[in-house]
Amino acid sequence: MTPGTKSETGKLYEFTDGGNSCRICDPRTPRYWYNYLWNEDRYCAQVSQIGHGRSYYLSEKADMCMINQNDARYVYLRDDADGTCWNIGEGPLNTEVEDYSCTHSIGYSLLHSVKNGIGGSWRIFVPKKGLHEVWTLKLCNRGKEERHLSMFSAVSFSLEGFSYPRYYEMYRCMHTFFDRELNGVYCDSAHPFAPHEYYHGFLASTEPVYAYDGDLTQFCGPTGTLTLPDASACALFQRPDVVMQGRDCTNSEASLFILGGVLQHKVALQPGEEKEIHLVFGISSSCEEARRVTEQYAKSGAAEREFQEAQKYNYEKISTLSVRTPDEKINHIMNNWVKKQADFCIVGKKGVRDNLQIAAALLNYRQDKAEEEILECLRHQFRDGHAVLTWYPYDDTRYSDQPFWIIWAVCELIRETGDFALLDKKVFWQDGGEASVLEHVKAAVNRLIEDKGKNGLVKIYFADWNDALNITDDPEAESVMLSHQFCLALRELKRLMEYAGKQKNADSPERAEYTDYTEYLGKEYETLKADINTAAWDGAWYARALSEKGNVGSKDSRGSKIYLNAQTWAVLAGVADGERLQQVLAAVDSMEQDFGFPLNMPPYPEYDPHVGRMSGMLPGLFENGGVYCHATGFKILMDCCTGRGTKAVETLKKIMPDSGKNPSARSGAEPYVFTNCYSTSPGYYGKSYQSWTTGTSAWCLKGIYEGIMGVKRDYDGLRIRPCFPAAWEEAEMTRRFRGADYHIVIRNPQHLENGKPVIRVDGAAFDSQILPDFRDGRMHEIEIKLI
Repeated sequence: MTPGTKSETGKLYEFTDGGNSCRICDPRTPRYWYNYLWNEDRYCAQVSQIGHGRSYYLSEKADMCMINQNDARYVYLRDDADGTCWNIGEGPLNTEVEDYSCTHSIGYSLLHSVKNGIGGSWRIFVPKKGLHEVWTLKLCNRGKEERHLSMFSAVSFSLEGFSYPRYYEMYRCMHTFFDRELNGVYCDSAHPFAPHEYYHGFLASTEPVYAYDGDLTQFCGPTGTLTLPDASACALFQRPDVVMQGRDCTNSEASLFILGGVLQHKVALQPGEEKEIHLVFGISSSCEEARRVTEQYAKSGAAEREFQEAQKYNYEKISTLSVRTPDEKINHIMNNWVKKQADFCIVGKKGVRDNLQIAAALLNYRQDKAEEEILECLRHQFRDGHAVLTWYPYDDTRYSDQPFWIIWAVCELIRETGDFALLDKKVFWQDGGEASVLEHVKAAVNRLIEDKGKNGLVKIYFADWNDALNITDDPEAESVMLSHQFCLALRELKRLMEYAGKQKNADSPERAEYTDYTEYLGKEYETLKADINTAAWDGAWYARALSEKGNVGSKDSRGSKIYLNAQTWAVLAGVADGERLQQVLAAVDSMEQDFGFPLNMPPYPEYDPHVGRMSGMLPGLFENGGVYCHATGFKILMDCCTGRGTKAVETLKKIMPDSGKNPSARSGAEPYVFTNCYSTSPGYYGKSYQSWTTGTSAWCLKGIYEGIMGVKRDYDGLRIRPCFPAAWEEAEMTRRFRGADYHIVIRNPQHLENGKPVIRVDGAAFDSQILPDFRDGRMHEIEIKLI
């Protein structure tokens, strides 16, 4: 389908290019639908369906440079003959256009529309390298008469993102000027407290600039004309005076206050003629550097070559993992967008817990990046075993669960790589010195053991995974969820130690040390499992936390009676078995709602100081009874490990974007990425809060590939344990593992929900559920029949 044609289905959007792209067919979406474009240099551009959005850079130390204030990135068009003004993406002028489309793709965004016979397109991408983005504007005269247009490209310059003393505000230290060699507006900052040299912005063009403005009050007017206000965009840009009044830019420069860059191009178009202009927007260490960057795009074909290189790079990052199921929506999201979303979370987050979860998902398709992130997180662990919550911004508040994620992620990493030598790799501590990865893991184990309370469960301190559960009136309170997680960590680390020990000589002291530690971990697991079942079982489910001042998540608790995570992790860790397992599954099923599973039920009706922040939120919002999709992702894997394939897929589809019972028209969320939470509050029912930066993406990726498709990394190779819904007759996936590619076709002719896999490898019968570890750089055909 070509840009600018209406959707054949009449929908607000549709997936194109095999799901790689989402084509938005109407600019009036329920809220702004964003795409994120970035590179490994950590330059990022957020692009909405009208083209606006923030651009920023994260340094190696995670210092952020926010380039444009209030998402100000706009292109205006004006017919100089009759004064008609419009935007290619319709906003912010909101002048109606024809044949509108916005294609958000894996590596670019492209807007297109037609107004009064002028076709316009605006493509934005971030190149593979560099601290800038590239815009390609195309204007075409579809009429029979010559047309004369003015095109105004406009941004603001903020260059914020670091702390500074009072009276050192950024606007006191910046000025804009037009540089003719740059062919654009440069914003120079002399701020003495800038943490790096790149706090200078520019907007430049590859074609001659007719006029410019560096003072936004000259372009927009002193206060702006608020006839069509839009609270989420810079008010000055709603109806800029220069555009609306038929004037030209004033060639202004600015110091203090409203700084920006506006470039005006005069474009004459003969009938049928099309013209193309490239602009570069970004940051640099100097005006000279900005000139060099822009100059490279002035060469014939250079912008297109950079565009193609960027697309190749973006697709190569995610190409080693794919799936085809009977559900087309699952295929579109899981083959493309969920991998992009998880990848983006690494760019935007600098937290131990968060990044380790994302890294474990990345192990399925970006192993090198995942290992890099896991080792980075270990560097923010203290010698006593605990770790910071985030290192940007730095937060050493005592969240008790960080050690668990360290143990779990290291086990996942070595399952993927099979590289037991990694345990000997030296990694720095947050508080100085260095130690092996194994010593980091042991420190995490010791921390959790030393943090046990009177019931033998791990203390919660300020909070655990649930940041908003703050039992601060009882420093001895114990977390049941974290204790489940520690059980899982002990079990998984025990297996790792068994395998690692086998790498040592049979009669060596190292082998004996591994054997002793393996036995120790096994005993700790059994002890902790017994203690949980003694102290935390509430009769039909597990309590969420134990406290002398009243257990949380108990049938006798004030307010909320049951918490989802205390049940799902009991199953994942093997704590619940026998009759209790069935009771836990029934308790979880009782929490089901149209668009997922609430974090707790019922919501707290009022603030409870014993529970803390979550109870202070309105009932049904966020952690207070909202459908926290991240936690529902845990539930998908719980279903898979208990053979409930139908429920696993049903749960996944409930929280997927634009779900059947909670469409984007109500939730407001983009239809191509996961959101963090849906509200169950009557006044905000079904609506979402934020998308893109959420661990939901990681756990749903794990849910489909590792759970439902059942292809899981293990020390000896890929372990096969599919958990299909009964309705699925066939599905397939590809995955790279230790240098070899596996094409796996799973058939379910009897429509079983938890069938036993019968496997053929490269045409030959194979009697193990662990695939061969080929490491040969070749593609291997795996056929699986469920019986």
